[in-house]
Amino acid sequence: MLRCATRVHYQIATQSRPCYRAQFFRSTPPERQANTHLSAGTTRVRAFESRSPGQRVRTLSMAANGPESSKKVAVVTGANKGIGYEIARQLAQAGLHVVLTARNNDLGAEAAKKVADSAGTSDVTFKWLDIADPASVNEFGKWAEQDLQNVDILVNNAGIAYKGNVFGAEEARHTMATNFSGTRAVCERLERLVPEGGRIVNVCSLAGKLSILRSPELRARFEEAATAEDVAKLSEEFLQAVADGSYQKQGWPGSMYGVSKLCEATYSRVLAEQLKPRGVSVYACCPGYVATDMSSFRGHKTAEQGADTPVWLALHAPADGSGKFYSDRKEEPF
Repeated sequence: MLRCATRVHYQIATQSRPCYRAQFFRSTPPERQANTHLSAGTTRVRAFESRSPGQRVRTLSMAANGPESSKKVAVVTGANKGIGYEIARQLAQAGLHVVLTARNNDLGAEAAKKVADSAGTSDVTFKWLDIADPASVNEFGKWAEQDLQNVDILVNNAGIAYKGNVFGAEEARHTMATNFSGTRAVCERLERLVPEGGRIVNVCSLAGKLSILRSPELRARFEEAATAEDVAKLSEEFLQAVADGSYQKQGWPGSMYGVSKLCEATYSRVLAEQLKPRGVSVYACCPGYVATDMSSFRGHKTAEQGADTPVWLALHAPADGSGKFYSDRKEEPF
């Protein structure tokens, strides 16, 4: 997998279409102003090479000067297609500098260009990120600390689901490593960059509610979880039960995706309480049944409709809703 960052900056006539508009810009910190010596509206283009074993790619990195350098920053994971792409596009339309991440370099860079073109903006950045790879998450965190300094909005959209009747120990571990552990890793690596008033939105699922658990004891333990480690312990117990075949006896459902999303939603509640003293809000949400690759395009919602609630939470939801679960802009019980 190639590792590179592509910042897409080019002048586009703003298209006329209804969109969100986020009226919250901040002044550019002095340490960032030092890198903007060109006149307003000028685009600086720098070519660099990113290497991976046996491969080399030449990438254009473009940085613009002027008012857009003071935009608030939104990071969206898993944004090269589907709901993630639409979230990135709508946030770009709202006037944010969007950092679009994906595991595939070519698809991610192409998506960033499309987002910039569709939203009529010159401030979209692509950065490679595999949330299931701790080294990738750490590398991304280092880059964000150096190049972004602040992450005002973090939308954790990246996730996986096996299709059909696939169910097994290896598949369960892969699913959990992405949907729960990967989301947790990104949050813990970037939360130090989220300022007061910032927001973290975790795209979960109604398929991962407490009602999927048949065991009252398991439900109580999820409800009482107070730390990330409490949730991690529960996730590991599920994986072990799948591996030894005892998951049904213990009250776990036969849904790898459902349990991973239950862990993610529970972690969102825990993280919200942890970040409350800092004034950072954390939301869990379900985009609904959306016609994307994950659903084999069988969903009744479009990707644009699926992105609506995550974008609303990122921009407009009340701060006192932190730690809650939302669907169609309405609170849902866990």
